[in-house]
Amino acid sequence: EPTVRAELMEQVPHIAMFCQENRPSIPYAFSKYLLPIVVRYLADQNNQVRKTSQAALLVLLEQELIERYDVETKVCPVLIDLTAPDSNDDVKTEAVAIMCKMASMVGKDITERLVLPRFCEMCCDCRMFHVRKVCAANFGDICSVVGQQATEEMLLPRFFQLCSDNVWGVRKACAECFMAVSCATSQEVRRTKLSTLFINLISDPSRWVRQAAFQSLGPFISTFANPSSSGQYFKEDG
Repeated sequence: EPTVRAELMEQVPHIAMFCQENRPSIPYAFSKYLLPIVVRYLADQNNQVRKTSQAALLVLLEQELIERYDVETKVCPVLIDLTAPDSNDDVKTEAVAIMCKMASMVGKDITERLVLPRFCEMCCDCRMFHVRKVCAANFGDICSVVGQQATEEMLLPRFFQLCSDNVWGVRKACAECFMAVSCATSQEVRRTKLSTLFINLISDPSRWVRQAAFQSLGPFISTFANPSSSGQYFKEDG
């Protein structure tokens, strides 16, 4: 009965906290019994069960109730499988969103080794624009986690593709996260590459994309500020 599974998922974070508090007497209870259920339900046939398991997983990660080893060996491999080309469309889209949201919680190392390669593939998913849209919406967050080198070497080429996607919703999502992407690059890249890209978005055929770009204009310009200067000042001629 799906409602039973969904209800169970809502209780998992509380049980995990209990296991954590009583760790000396039940050291492996959560890792051995509960976590496998959570990750299994990420692919459940019932939408509500999947939603509650996703929410439970994010809470567990946020509260640091999942060991790093378990993140690498039990959580990430399942998410990688769920985002495979032959995966169910809805499940794939949801799994990409979870991967993006968990990046900031698991840190640079795990994200760069285990999440980033599949994320780059998903950015080029030619069959499902929903997947590309999720990638675009979370692009800035991934950039901020992996840092400048990985952003410029691996992510920027995908960002350029997404900014010229044939679906306006994907381009709009790129415009909305432009500042975060810019913050993860060098001044030179901002000046030589991102400026031209941003001009394209501001003159996009879609009114919604243009509007999002204009709303991001100020924040994007602010990323060009000299970090050695603090505060703001006027310079009056004469």
